[in-house]
Amino acid sequence: MKKPSFLSLFWKFTIAIVVIVALFGYINLFFINNTIYNLFEKEINHYGINNAKGIADNSVSFILYDDIVSLDKMVSNKMKIDSSVAYIIILDSNNKVLAHTFDDDIPQKLLEINNYPTMLENIVKISKKKTPNNVIRDMAVPILQGNLGKVRIGIFEEDFVKSIHSINSFFLSMVVVFLFFGILGALIFSYIITLPIKEISQIAENLNLSSLKSEGSSIKFTGFHNTFLKFKKKYKITDEIDVLTNKFEEMVIRLQKTYEELQYTQASLVQSEKMASLGTLSAGVAHEINNPISGIQNCIRRLEKSPDNIKQNILYLELMSDAVNKIETVVSGLLNFSRKNDFNFEDNCLNEKIENVLFLTSYELEKSQVAVKKEYTNHNYYVYASSNHIEQVLLNLVLNSIDAINEKKQASTNYFGEIKFNILEFENDIVFSISDNGIGISSDKLNSIFDPFFTQKKIKQGTGLGLTICYSIIEQHGGNITASINSNLGLTISVKLPKKKEQNG
Repeated sequence: MKKPSFLSLFWKFTIAIVVIVALFGYINLFFINNTIYNLFEKEINHYGINNAKGIADNSVSFILYDDIVSLDKMVSNKMKIDSSVAYIIILDSNNKVLAHTFDDDIPQKLLEINNYPTMLENIVKISKKKTPNNVIRDMAVPILQGNLGKVRIGIFEEDFVKSIHSINSFFLSMVVVFLFFGILGALIFSYIITLPIKEISQIAENLNLSSLKSEGSSIKFTGFHNTFLKFKKKYKITDEIDVLTNKFEEMVIRLQKTYEELQYTQASLVQSEKMASLGTLSAGVAHEINNPISGIQNCIRRLEKSPDNIKQNILYLELMSDAVNKIETVVSGLLNFSRKNDFNFEDNCLNEKIENVLFLTSYELEKSQVAVKKEYTNHNYYVYASSNHIEQVLLNLVLNSIDAINEKKQASTNYFGEIKFNILEFENDIVFSISDNGIGISSDKLNSIFDPFFTQKKIKQGTGLGLTICYSIIEQHGGNITASINSNLGLTISVKLPKKKEQNG
C-alpha cells in the first residue's frame, strides 16, 4: 500500500487562500477591465466626436471662402496642442482632401478607411500591424450636415490604455498584498492550531503509562501554547483545541486505569499458571518428599531397636540428615517458585535455571519415560532476566513437551519420548531451544499457539494460557519466542534473551 503524502495545515491553508484570492482577483479584474474599458470607450468616443465637431464648426467659414491656408493652420495648431490626436483630415463633399496634418501625402489605405457618406458620424478602430497595442480611433463628423464635406480625426487609445493598465496594476498590487497577508495569517493560524496538536502527538509518542498516575494526571504543555492557554483561561475562552486537549487527558487517564487493570490481570494470570504448574508437579513433589520421610522413619525404628549401638546410630543420623536436606531442597525450590514475584532483572546463569526446572520435573520425566538431552557445552551461559519468571517459562515449556509426548504415546505404547535442550551464544543474545518428539502441531495452526486460550491437549485439560504467558514474559525481557516443527515432527520452541550486562556491553 502506497504511503500517503504528508501535507501540513500551513500548506493547506496557503493553497486554499491562494486559490480563493486568485479566483476572486481574476473575476474582479475581468469585470473591472470590461467596466472601465466600456467607460473609457465612451469617454474617448465622446472626446473625439466633440473635437471633430469643434473643428467642423471652425472650418465652415474657411471652406466657404476657400481659405485653405487658414484651414491647414487651424488643424496644425489643434494637432500641436493635443498629444492624443494622431491626425486630422478635412474632406470636401466629394471626399477630396482639403487639409491634413501629415508631413507627406496621406496613405491611400487610410483614406479608404471610414469612407462613409459625408452626412453620417462614424467611428472606426485602426490597429497598426507593427504596433498592435497602439490603436487609433478614426472618427468622422459631417461639416454643415455634410454639405461642405467632413472632418476625420484620429485619437490615440494609448493614454487611455495606460490609465486602464495603471488601475489594473493597482488592483493586482492589492491582490498581492491581500495574498501576502493571507499567507501570513495562514502561517499564524496554522501555527496556533498545529502547535498543540504537535505537542499532543509528541506526548502520545513518548507516553509512558507506567510513570503516570491514574488520578489527577494532566498533560503539560510548554512554550507558546502554554502561554496561549493561560491567556484563554484568564479570559475564559475555549475552542476546539481545548476540547481536544481535555479529551486527550481523559483518554490518558482511561488508558492508565486500563493499563493498571491489565498489569494486575497479567500478574494474576502468571501466578495462576504458576500454581497450575505446581498442581501438575504435586505427584512428583509427594514422591520426592515421601521417599526421604520413609528413610527417616526406617532410621528411627532402627535407632529405637538398638539405642546403644553408637556406630550404627551415627550412620543412621547421617542418613536422616541427608533425607532432611533433600526435603528442604524440594520445599525450598517449590516455595521460591510459587512465590509471587515482581520482575527483578539481574544476571542469571541459564544452565542453573535449566537444572532447577529438570529437578522440579524429574518425577514427571521419569514417570513418562522421557529422556533429556543437553546439546550444549558445560560453559555457563548468562542472561539478563528475571530469575523466577525465566524458570516459569522453562517449566511451562518442559511440561508442555511432556504432555505432547504422552499424547503421542496414546497411539504407540512402545514410543520413547525425548526432550532436547540447546543453547547458542551470539554477540548480544543467548538463544535456547526446547525440542520434543511429541505429537506436534499442524503447520496451519503453528502461528496460533501463542494466542490466548489456544490448546490441543486431550489427556489433560489445558487452560490455553501457558504459552501466552510465556510470550508476554519474554516480550517484557526485550526478547522473542518462536515455534517451529522439527525433524521429528514434534515442536521446537526457541527463546532469544539478551546477554548479561557485562557481556552485552
